[in-house]
Parts: sequence; C-alpha cells; structure tokens
Amino acid sequence: MQKRLSNRVHILACLLLSSASQSAHAVDYSLSGYGTIGYAQSDQDNTYQRFINKDGSFKRDTVLGAQLSARFNPEWSATLQAKLAPAADSDQDVKATLSWAFLSYRPTDDWLFRVGKLRIPFYLNSENSDVGTTFTSARLPVEVYSTAATVDFVGASFAKTWLVKDSELILDGYWGKANDASWRLYARDPNTSPAPKLTPDGQPGEYFAKLNTKSGGLRLSLNQGGDTFLAGIHRAETTQRGGPSLGPATYVLGPDFGIGDYYVPSLDARKITTTTAHLGASIDLGHGFRTTGEYVRRKNSGSTLAPDSKGFYLTLQKDLGSWTPYLTYARLTTKNRDLYQAVNNARPLAILNSTYQRALADTMVVYDQDSWTLGTSYALNRKSKIKAEWSVVQTGVASSFVDAPPGGESGDLHINVFSLSYSFTF
Repeated sequence: MQKRLSNRVHILACLLLSSASQSAHAVDYSLSGYGTIGYAQSDQDNTYQRFINKDGSFKRDTVLGAQLSARFNPEWSATLQAKLAPAADSDQDVKATLSWAFLSYRPTDDWLFRVGKLRIPFYLNSENSDVGTTFTSARLPVEVYSTAATVDFVGASFAKTWLVKDSELILDGYWGKANDASWRLYARDPNTSPAPKLTPDGQPGEYFAKLNTKSGGLRLSLNQGGDTFLAGIHRAETTQRGGPSLGPATYVLGPDFGIGDYYVPSLDARKITTTTAHLGASIDLGHGFRTTGEYVRRKNSGSTLAPDSKGFYLTLQKDLGSWTPYLTYARLTTKNRDLYQAVNNARPLAILNSTYQRALADTMVVYDQDSWTLGTSYALNRKSKIKAEWSVVQTGVASSFVDAPPGGESGDLHINVFSLSYSFTF
C-alpha cells in the first residue's frame, strides 16, 4: 500500500510538471529554498530526541529544502517541495522526501481547494515548521509539536476566508491518508524471551512501528491586528503495517496493581482512534513583547499503549532590533503513566524476569516531562537568522523522548541541552 501511495504522489508530481512544461508560455514559475544547520549537545549520556547527547550532533535540527511553484492562471497553480533531513523511520539514514506535491484551485478570493500531498493545518507553525527563519526559537517545543497523529497526508483540503472589517477568519478542512508515519520505540535491554521483542534481534536499540493513518479535521483561525488565534479538532484512525509484531503478549499482573488481571502490550493490527483538540494564540503585547502559546488534548481509544496526552507551551519574547530573546515553558504528560509504573516496577513473577517486564514497559509510548528554554535569535537580514538556546528538561515517571540505558530509566532525569543554529531562505 505504501508503495502504491508513493507511486501516486510521484505520478501527480510528474503530471504537474508535464502540464507546466506544455504551456510554459503561460506559466509563472518561482523557485525558493530553505535550510537550517543546527548543532545540539546535552550534558547526559542518555540520548534525547533521537540524536542529542554529550557527544553532540547536527542531525536533530539540520534540514535542507527547495520548493517549485507554478501558476497557470489566477485560478490554478501547483506546488512541489522536497527536503533532505534525517529519516523519520531510521536514526541512521538521511533521506530526501517529497514534502508537498499538490494542485491548487482558487475559484474566488475567499475559496481555496487543494489535492495531493499536503501538510496538515494543525499548529501555529504547521505549514512552516521546517523553515527556521519563520519563527524565533531554535526548535519548536516538542511537548506540543510531536502530538499530531501524522504531519503530512495525501488527500484533499479546503480553506474558506471571511473578511470582517480589519479581521480575517479562515476555516481549514482536510481529509486524507498517510502510509509513511511511524512510532519510535526504544528497547533498553537485550531480550531473549519469546515476546515482546521491539528490535528484530532482541538487542537494545530503537525500533520504528510503521503505521497507516487516516485523518481528517477542521481548524478555525482568526488574524486580527497582528494577533492570531486558532482552534482545531482532528480525528485519526491508526493501524500497524508490516514489520515485526509487538505481540500479543499477556502479562498476569494480579490484584495488587489495581489495573486489571491482564495487560496486552501490542498494537497487533488493532485500530487506534485518536481525537485531538487544539488551541493556539500569538498575541502582540505592545512595546516589542509578544506571547505565543498552544495547548493540545489528545484522547485515544482502542489501546492503552497509545499516548493519550495533554501538552502545552507558553513563550514570551521581546524584539530588540535584530535580537529577539525568548523564554518558553512547556509540559507534556500521558494518561498511561500509572500503567507504565505498574509494569515497569512490578515484582517479577515466577514465569517472568525483570528484563522481560522492562521490555513490556518499553512497548508503551509514555511522557511525563517539562522544560524551560531560554534563548535568542539574531536576524542577519530578512532571509537568515542565527539562534542560540539553553533548555532544561526534567522528566518525571518516564519520557519516550529519552533512550534509557540498559537496566536504567528515562524518568527522574535533569537534562541540559545547548543548541546553536543558522537558518536561511533563498
């Protein structure tokens, strides 16, 4: 299915380019690009957000992209965007992917329809999250910007705009599929037990559960006098595709844990339905101050393993000419923290050992963390920025953003992360 979907996207891209070339005399082209060269290092051996540890890495934040737009007439246009970045389903690979490939139709100034591969209209910075010159922080808060079931989709969208005095009200809607999404899981210990094995060979390391996702939603945004407010509701259905199964494995917990007799740590082809509500605002406070915040409530059904969560962040920044210092607080928690603790800390039963129990716990995506971030950006010109920031992350029960060491935990950690990056557009 993934191959067929990928072929459809490439066929669409070829058709768009072919149409443009056949009527080159009537087409307006524009080519642009963007990139970020980012370095991040922490004070911990534990790897954070896939790549950040004491050794330092350019992989977490570095990205390069290009976009080709073609306008055939006032109603019809097409867009292709490709980027080169660390693979979403591998910690070792760097991949070139087609981020956007869509055809646009604007019958009137207040209606816009698109079909193809698109970015989900979700967060304040969903459409521009790869373009570092368009926002102040060195990286967007992972406590919120990791919560969407999928970022991209192949399908259709619409946007309806109303102009009311000096305000602009926009309703975005979309529906589509994504067959290239994945959840990253990490096995702390070697596992020779029959199940579950996150990695194919049972050795410590990362494993990506590949997912099929159908999603749709609505987002209402208001732009007024330099302020932006938005609210959205999204629904996604997720199933596992291909690869080694995560189960099923049954764990007899017993009455002491108060969470039932059995625990089944497996996607095992079941469907997970996720409903996500989102609120966001960016407000000009005057005198160069601006505050930005977003809140996401994600509710799941069909699995106790999926991250039913609450996440938010709040940023205060101040424009000082070319300098923009900022301070951000963010927090993300999941509902399955108690279940994780019960499994991870359970007394070994006769048929199981502690390594097996930790392997069961590792099949859960769980978050309990907050962070403070202090940083600044410096605009060299309209098309380039240098950013530096210091982030202090505190984990509680556990955090799936952290790769725990063998026999260790991802909880109760204090992580300092230092970042320096250069972002540009052309």
